[in-house]
Amino acid sequence: MTNLEKSIAKNLLREQQCVSNDLQLTPDNQERYRLWCDPNSPYSCKLRTYLNYKGIPYQRMRVNLEAYNSTIVEKVGMSIMPVIITPLDHVMQDTTPIMTEFEQVYKDHSCTPADARLAFIMTLLEDFGDEYLTRFSMHYRWGNEINRTTLSHRLARSMSYGNVNLHAQKVAPMILGRQSGFDAPLGLKDNAARESLDTQLIDLLSILDKHFEQHQFLLGDRPSLADFAVYGHLYAHLYQDPYSAAIMEQYGSRTCNWMDTITEFGDNRGLAAQTEFGDWLDLDEGNHTTLEQLLNFVGKTYIPFAAGTALATSLGNKTFKANIYDLEVEFSTFQYRAWSFENVQKAYVSLSTDQQQWLQPKLTSALVLPGLMENGILQCNLFDGFNPPFIKGGVCDARVKYLQEKKLKKQAEKTQAKEVSHEHE
Repeated sequence: MTNLEKSIAKNLLREQQCVSNDLQLTPDNQERYRLWCDPNSPYSCKLRTYLNYKGIPYQRMRVNLEAYNSTIVEKVGMSIMPVIITPLDHVMQDTTPIMTEFEQVYKDHSCTPADARLAFIMTLLEDFGDEYLTRFSMHYRWGNEINRTTLSHRLARSMSYGNVNLHAQKVAPMILGRQSGFDAPLGLKDNAARESLDTQLIDLLSILDKHFEQHQFLLGDRPSLADFAVYGHLYAHLYQDPYSAAIMEQYGSRTCNWMDTITEFGDNRGLAAQTEFGDWLDLDEGNHTTLEQLLNFVGKTYIPFAAGTALATSLGNKTFKANIYDLEVEFSTFQYRAWSFENVQKAYVSLSTDQQQWLQPKLTSALVLPGLMENGILQCNLFDGFNPPFIKGGVCDARVKYLQEKKLKKQAEKTQAKEVSHEHE
């Protein structure tokens, strides 16, 4: 780069230096975690607001193309976000196990109810947020022109940050091109499925807005792990994107207030962030109509979706069909989703007999049972021999390990073939 080009690119060079500096901890901040995250990523928003609420010290690292395609891959084995580097340089990935770990390490401001029944409902709602709401995220972000155009350029702007030779306009088409690959796996093949999601969103917002008349958060007047999971998708993909933001504001004003509160956690400027909180829901007192309605929504959407994934994965099928909101939809199997559903099932089985008996009629009425346990617990081997959220040797799970070994085998075969060819020349 010439001196003239460097002069013109002065601010771009500053961005480049910032990206580099954020990778290192300064001597007076050695206790911080380093977090690769992006404001357009639902799981990044989920984890970052949780860290803010808990007051866990961290340093943000931008996820640009270099980080996404190279640095993170070296640490984890695939392109993914968010990723945490601990003060001891251990690598952590996957928001649910990370937050479960932090709940044990950082006891203050617990996000897990003491009542095991409510804690199970939290686990169920968290997986609903993490796994089923991805359908809403992909449908609204990429299923209409204004969001497609805006977000392909917004993500490109993020990905090209700190790269003096790259402009967002060059990256946007690449980002847009890869998004269509999510449609079929999430059952977004036709207009009927997309129209069903439009109906589902309005119904969900109606339930949440009624719920937030009485309670500040999903499980009472203090945030749970489920709040951060549901927030992640509704905020990052729907509330921030222009087309879907109009729907959120029109049909979910109290839900938007709930998201604003979570977004401000940890912000001490002008005393904006809420610091005083109430109690969890008391399941033995009063009626909980809106929570029951939310569980019924989960029973009609997440349960057939997740249970179908688990069964298909166990059978080795690549696709499966499930009845969602009275519409038969075809999905692709996804090992992680089968594993996370297994964990929800294990949380239910771990409850005492009395706790299960109390929950059983309510979960049956909500259509969560019998679907939750209908096929039994089908073990998924995705993390056998691994210890999520901690990652060693740059390999996060069995699938990544298999793909890496397959790649190395192919490379070895090519090398061997070249050597044999040279011997016969």
